Amino acid sequence: MQTFIGIDWGEAKIGTAFADEETRIAFGGGILENDAMAHDKLWSLCAQHSDCAFVIGMTKNDEQSDNTEKIKDFAKKLKKLSKKKVHFAEEMFTTKEAQANLKAAGKKDITKNDDIEAARILLQSYLDNEKKSHK
Repeated sequence: MQTFIGIDWGEAKIGTAFADEETRIAFGGGILENDAMAHDKLWSLCAQHSDCAFVIGMTKNDEQSDNTEKIKDFAKKLKKLSKKKVHFAEEMFTTKEAQANLKAAGKKDITKNDDIEAARILLQSYLDNEKKSHK
């Protein structure tokens, strides 16, 4: 069974989320430092599953993000290292939505945890859209 790993890429930290192809429900994972070991850490998460694919958030409107090339480079390196599929999911406003969700749930340290929730949102959106396109 394939596992999807959602990635909310940031220059300092990376939020992660997980889902499997059977349930197609995304769950928040953790936060990784975006350092020289980030690709290895993500590959290690992937290697814990017999089959995995990565879903990285990226805004479709290039004018809205100055990180587009950095995210593409990150994805290219991850794909080369892992030899796994790397998909992209629309991530516009996921951080704002994540912060609103966390606030509504009464969570503390919202900005400390919004990367995990943003990864969950973008992964769930990807899975929902993928399911619709296969109908």
